[in-house]
Amino acid sequence: MLNIISLGLFDKKDISVKGLEICKKSDKLYLEKYTNYFDSDAKELSIFFGKEVNEVKRTDLENNSRKIIEEAKKEDVCVLVPGDCFSATTHISLLIEAKKEGVKVNIIHGSSVLTAVGETGLSLYNFGKITTIPFNNKNIVSPIEVLKNNQKLGMHTLFLLDVRDEKYMTINEGLKYLLDKGVSEDNFCVGCAGLGSENKEIKSGKIKELIKHKFNAYPQCLVIPGKLHFNEEEALSLFNFK
Repeated sequence: MLNIISLGLFDKKDISVKGLEICKKSDKLYLEKYTNYFDSDAKELSIFFGKEVNEVKRTDLENNSRKIIEEAKKEDVCVLVPGDCFSATTHISLLIEAKKEGVKVNIIHGSSVLTAVGETGLSLYNFGKITTIPFNNKNIVSPIEVLKNNQKLGMHTLFLLDVRDEKYMTINEGLKYLLDKGVSEDNFCVGCAGLGSENKEIKSGKIKELIKHKFNAYPQCLVIPGKLHFNEEEALSLFNFK
């Protein structure tokens, strides 16, 4: 059997009880950390589960997944994914390939930034299309196009920040990108850092205020709100710069 298990938002303790029990019983455990930040590494998870966890690279799952699929035909195999396993589309190909090969697949969902961002007080129902600000973004305009389309509908825009080779884009880098692409420094924005951790930080204010603040916790993301309900306005006021 192939188990695709969500680890949750921040560290090893965010995994569900169901996911933990499956990991302890499985024959092989693989960890991928290229899609998101996760505070626990393979060594720490090995101690936590009481069995070896091997970290895999993007190519292992995207181009060489055959090895894992073949193992799952004979053994219980877990692929461990930070956040929720299907918040991104990266692992859909693994699911499809396993199904085509007749391998039974078990999915365990978990907490994700896509829902944790509700801690800002912004209603999840009022978010429009989600976009990611990538590294090497000089000629990239799609995040701005998403923002403009969401704003036409009065919807909030969640900007995920790029991850590459365990390098994580910061809120400040994301804000600089927005400014470089013509977004006004007086635009109201919300910065979220380390959601799910004890050191989480949420700040709201104009871009020119947020960009001066250093967010230290990870993972990080940005929201530019659309039309606000009075309950949302009240909630966001709790995070304003004083």
